[in-house]
Amino acid sequence: MAALEKKILSDSKRIVIKVGSALIRSDDKNLINEIILNRIVKEIINLNAAGKEILLVSSGALALGKKSLNFKKNNLKVSEKQAASSVGQVLLINAWKKAFLKYKKQCGQILLTHLDAEIRSSAINARNTIESLLKLNSIPIINENDTVATQELRYGDNDQLAARVAQITSSNLLIILSDVDGLYTSNPKKSTDALLIKYIKKITKSIEKQAENTSSSIAVGGMKTKIKAAKIALAAGCNMIITRGNKLRPISSIMQKANFSLFLTDTSPKTARKKWISSQMKIKGNITIDKGAEEALKNGASLLPAGIISVSGSFYKGDIINVLSKKKQIICVGITAYPAKDAKIIAGAKSNEIENLLGYHSRDVIIHRDDMVLKN
Repeated sequence: MAALEKKILSDSKRIVIKVGSALIRSDDKNLINEIILNRIVKEIINLNAAGKEILLVSSGALALGKKSLNFKKNNLKVSEKQAASSVGQVLLINAWKKAFLKYKKQCGQILLTHLDAEIRSSAINARNTIESLLKLNSIPIINENDTVATQELRYGDNDQLAARVAQITSSNLLIILSDVDGLYTSNPKKSTDALLIKYIKKITKSIEKQAENTSSSIAVGGMKTKIKAAKIALAAGCNMIITRGNKLRPISSIMQKANFSLFLTDTSPKTARKKWISSQMKIKGNITIDKGAEEALKNGASLLPAGIISVSGSFYKGDIINVLSKKKQIICVGITAYPAKDAKIIAGAKSNEIENLLGYHSRDVIIHRDDMVLKN
């Protein structure tokens, strides 16, 4: 199956790369392991040059902050962890910025909690920001907002956050760079008989049992959280790879039969998203459109405000709504980019008039074609 990982990397246009704390923090007197960080940045630059869109999810703020503040104990209070994360986040983003600027590449910081990724309106805002950064040829650097995410601080879950980012951005591949090669039959740090599981097509109870937690004082989390992340990613149509990040070429080495674990999805991000939209039972409102807009939607276009005749119901940005014909037949269901009160104002208007009418501009469309499912 050696050709499989090559095809997946080659076919993946949008890739999320998650870097673990154990890779970021240096064991010597320096705070940050700049050698590993620079290697990863070079890999990202090469992927970018090959036409890939790269999103970076970076752990390390808490670990860097603890070291900078000289915290020796591990059982810190939540407020102490938040303070350490606040200090560490500045160090972390500056380190990435410095490394990317060597290649004249800009980066932008986005801080999220799991709640931000799971509430539709917040997730849409995050996705729009990420999309804008990518269009500007910048690298979005995403981390958990540890200063407010108290529960996540206790359990540490940037693996799952990375999977959520992959989900909301319809990414094709999630690569988790860790301090281990991948998923083993048993803990390789405790057993010499441990065997690397290279390809995983389905996450079974047996797979979950093998994911023995290998958390350390530096990296919060372990293989269990990575398996949870894999579940999220695969359901979203995103393949996932776990591999060791301290190699000379941690990503390109995957093409050269390096050690890794590849979790294979059986769907695509677009199909998974459409399936999720179709499965939603809570329809919050209706938009009625004219014949021209109806034909445009059936031909694969997005819904523009110009084609709207009327708006009914009480819905917010990110809610699921019906789109109806003049005869009140359901044309499609989709995720609205505007709340009902604003959709009423811009109904019938051209897209370039939205900002003048509302005082802000979210999108040119009411429902993007990727956020809708046509009904037969």
